[in-house]
Amino acid sequence: MALTLYKDKSYERKAQAGDIVALVEELLTKAVDIGASDVHFEPTGSELVIKFRLDGVLDAVESLPKAVSDNVISRLKVLGGLLTYRNDVPQEGRMEINNGHENVVDRRLSVFPTIYGQRAVVRIFYQNVQLTDLGQLGFAPEIYAALKQITYANQGVMLVTGPAGSGKSTTLGAVLRHIQKQFPGKSIVTLEDPVEIRLDGVTQVQITPFGPMTFPTALRSLLRQDPQVLMIGEIRDAETAKIAIEAGLTGHLLMSTMHSGSAAAAILRLLEMGIEPYQVTSSVSAVLNQRLVRRLCGKCKKRTASGNCEPVGCDECFGTGFKGRMLIAELVRLDSQLRKAILARTDTDELEKVLTNKGHTGMVEDGRRLVAEGLTTQDELDKVCGSAGDI
Repeated sequence: MALTLYKDKSYERKAQAGDIVALVEELLTKAVDIGASDVHFEPTGSELVIKFRLDGVLDAVESLPKAVSDNVISRLKVLGGLLTYRNDVPQEGRMEINNGHENVVDRRLSVFPTIYGQRAVVRIFYQNVQLTDLGQLGFAPEIYAALKQITYANQGVMLVTGPAGSGKSTTLGAVLRHIQKQFPGKSIVTLEDPVEIRLDGVTQVQITPFGPMTFPTALRSLLRQDPQVLMIGEIRDAETAKIAIEAGLTGHLLMSTMHSGSAAAAILRLLEMGIEPYQVTSSVSAVLNQRLVRRLCGKCKKRTASGNCEPVGCDECFGTGFKGRMLIAELVRLDSQLRKAILARTDTDELEKVLTNKGHTGMVEDGRRLVAEGLTTQDELDKVCGSAGDI
């Protein structure tokens, strides 16, 4: 069900009058008002299409005349501190936060050249107090208990996998806060590109793209700074993976994210990066795979004859039938069976079979509990899980 917003003629009037400053500000304000996570400015051959991503779904909400496209992008570049005269290279920047948006903690801008002009995306980060505590993220009780147990370890590597926008950084931030609360005084250091969530009492280091301080360089140096807990924003290459694994073997509790479709695929990706199987089995303690599914709007959802609920759409949810998102996840902890399979360099299918034979609760099964509780739909679960659902 598409996002329905009332078209505002004032946008068109401002565009025709050349009031680009007010036009851009109103569009960004509208995005914050409805809780959109991203605002896309996409040029086409005939117009500039504005899209909002709400609860993970991207929908077109406005279109502007092609003639104002360059001016709109230029205004965004000014707000983001980018070079307005460079239209041929990608640029990234940060926008100042409007004082009227108390719940917004960061706004990031990315501009990219296309055949129809420059495409811009503004990503909006919100402060949500409920998502700072590990117990409030919505994990199934058994996963929540296992995560708390992992935080008591003094060494090992925990990987959080999933696509972009699946809440990996939020989960790691909550885990670090839990460690702070349970073990005050522990030395905790993070390496991120960029720093997404500010954590009081944690040493956070921002890695600048293409700068002299890369993830491997910073990680090597930090290991001499006597940290007890390390968090790396993402393991992107073989060099970072190797140092991270070594850190997990030498008395450090290390956490990081990885783009992967499943927990088994994340383990095999480490092997493909050149990490020896014995190093993986000795260092990796757990892999958490997660996604976000849309929550049915509590005001308009309707229960069907089958007992499940379906979306309807109302003013409260902007006609989508959904409002907010929820977490579904699976946690794989390495045991003797999995370690034997990894040492034998088995493929993803074989690792999945090992998990199935153990009675492992997969992500799809975790999502079905939310369907049964009337919090989301089976269609939403199938759409989000994709190939994981087929598995």
